[in-house]
Amino acid sequence: MVPLLIFGGILFVIGGIVALTGLKNYRRRQRIIATPTSPISQAPGNAPVEVKGRVVPGEQGVLQAPFSGRHAVWARIIVQEHRSSGRNSYWATILTEVDQREFYVDDGSGQHAKVVPHGAEVILDSHQVASSGTFNDASPHLQAFLASRGHSTTSWLGFNKAMRYTEELLVPNDPLYALGPSRRDPGPPVNDGYRMSPSSQLVLFAGQGEVNELILTNKTEEQLVSRLAWGLIGGLVTAGIGALLGFAGVIAAIAESF
Repeated sequence: MVPLLIFGGILFVIGGIVALTGLKNYRRRQRIIATPTSPISQAPGNAPVEVKGRVVPGEQGVLQAPFSGRHAVWARIIVQEHRSSGRNSYWATILTEVDQREFYVDDGSGQHAKVVPHGAEVILDSHQVASSGTFNDASPHLQAFLASRGHSTTSWLGFNKAMRYTEELLVPNDPLYALGPSRRDPGPPVNDGYRMSPSSQLVLFAGQGEVNELILTNKTEEQLVSRLAWGLIGGLVTAGIGALLGFAGVIAAIAESF
């Protein structure tokens, strides 16, 4: 009974934490569903806007991902080290970095929207680029990269650490889904066939507060909606199983007392 109670309690707590984390994603999901897609050329600005198109590098150009060397406009790199504690082992994240450039999105409507990604919630798949371990030395450029950040690929005895190197990249010509606050900035004059007329450019940026966050992904809207639902559902299911196990443990304990 006691093991059942303990295991049920642990599952309930874990499920509760996952559900609370998933609740924020669920609210994101609701905002995505409630916001219609706008052609960039018709979006007025000064309000949340949803656009879909392709990534186009901006005036700041592109960055080079440190592990794969690929060109991107947004990159998150993650380095993890395999560690052991007693009978347990786990992957500990020892380094996370984000680099980014302002870029454009082209939806084919005749105008590009400028995207300022600083502070955005960027949802991408992770790709393991490399790994190192006992009989697998890290490449020189990985060793140099970690050394510049105060980390080493080897232990103090000189043995290779078990490590993996992951990137999340948003690259030119990637499909882009974006939802967030917008404004219209003055653009260069354009010739409408008769005279030079003033123009404006749609700009997407991250604002203050949850409802004003900027969401960026290279997934489709349908894929994103599905992904954001799983955290809350998984947490509730786990918490429910934990509660049932705990209840079963209490019933068993009461039955034994008679």
